[in-house]
Amino acid sequence: MSHKKVCLECKATLNRSFNDSEQTYPCPKCEKSMILLPSRFRPPKKNDDKKWETVRFLIENGFYYQHVYERIVKYTNGIISCEDFVTYPENIREAKEFVERYKEQAIKK
Repeated sequence: MSHKKVCLECKATLNRSFNDSEQTYPCPKCEKSMILLPSRFRPPKKNDDKKWETVRFLIENGFYYQHVYERIVKYTNGIISCEDFVTYPENIREAKEFVERYKEQAIKK
């Protein structure tokens, strides 16, 4: 299973296979700690400061691009309710609403 190591300081992203023995992930450029995110994370372009601001805001609020669910109530074919994945926001305004709405699913570190 692969993950992405992300440096929010220099906006570097490395695809790496997950190694349980690794406790810290120093950035090869600035040597600050990198953050481990799932492979589904799609990093913005390095020069897209607004999207990087959104990524930082989400991570600082406990959303490490893990699956976040929305409960949807349906009454079809015997299904009473189900959960569906939520798409992560693309801008800071949507990110603030997202954090407020799904705060119970944030990862507490």
